[in-house]
Parts: sequence; structure tokens; C-alpha cells
Amino acid sequence: MPELRAVAETEEWSCHVFFSELSQLAQEAHRAQDDEVLRRAYGFAHWCFHQPEQFLENAALISFYEHVFDDWDLREEVAAWLPVDVLPKVRALWEWRWPKEQLDEVDQLLAGLEPPSQDAV
Repeated sequence: MPELRAVAETEEWSCHVFFSELSQLAQEAHRAQDDEVLRRAYGFAHWCFHQPEQFLENAALISFYEHVFDDWDLREEVAAWLPVDVLPKVRALWEWRWPKEQLDEVDQLLAGLEPPSQDAV
């Protein structure tokens, strides 16, 4: 993610800060309808989620996927980009943060998602 190179090169760098910045970048890309940035942002988070070390998986869950719906106005756009295999783990985090009505709406948005193809993020 060249857009976030400056974040990774600071002394205060941490993977959680990086994922928080990645989340902001994804929100901006949703607003701009920039599919290239969205593909790279969600692709990177998904790649980290699948690494054998749990450290990166947990960081992606806590600092990226947990916050993907923070801009509630983008919920329909965000839902279309979420990998199905991440949902069971991140949903438990959403349950702690959201009221039941909001969780129900996200569940409805995600109900029709199919597992990603090999070409997807």
C-alpha cells in the first residue's frame, strides 16, 4: 500500500496504527468509488487474516475489520467487499460494539454473500 508508506516508516509505527490508517483509506476509497484502492486495501487485510501467525490475523480483525462499518452511510458498499471467511470471527466483535438493530441490519446485508472466488480479495 504505497499510500501508507509514510505510516510504516515512522518510529511510532505499529500494525494496529497501520490497519487503522488502512481503514481510513478504504473509507475514502468507498466515497470516491475507487475500486483499485479498495481491491488493494481489502486484499491486504484478507492476506494478513490468512497468515499462519495469529498476530497479523488478530491485528486485521481488531484494527480493520472491526471498524469497516464505522461510517454507517457506507454500509452497503462495505458489505460487498467483505470476505465471507472473515465474518464469523469479526461478528463477535461487532456484537460488543453495536445495538441489536444495527447488527441485524448488517446481518441482512451480509446474508446473501457468497464465498470469494479465486479472483476476489
